[in-house]
Amino acid sequence: MKVELNEKPFLENGRHKVSITKVESGRSEHKDVPFFNCRFENEEGFVNHRFYLNEPGQPIMAELFHAVGIDDKRADTDQLKGKELSIEVHERTYDDPESGKEKTIKAARHFKAVGHSDTSESI
Repeated sequence: MKVELNEKPFLENGRHKVSITKVESGRSEHKDVPFFNCRFENEEGFVNHRFYLNEPGQPIMAELFHAVGIDDKRADTDQLKGKELSIEVHERTYDDPESGKEKTIKAARHFKAVGHSDTSESI
């Protein structure tokens, strides 16, 4: 059987310098919460991450926008496309409300400006 590969692999867990190559909006399947999804990508692979537009999501969105140099109180997610930053890729497990089973996904966290990718920074 011949197969055609049209996608990069998921990024390995750990810190990576990436570009935001795609930004899409949507609504969560179970609670209808609006979100935007970023595709973080480099030569080695990619990871997607949803940013929920609710109160718990505010600090995470603020960290992302700050890492790419957008510090406005109101910003357009289209401004994110093409921006470079450093992310930490990790796996996250949660209970899928639809099936009741555990589900594990790759996600991004600890967003840093390029050049500030160390987890320990000088004070």
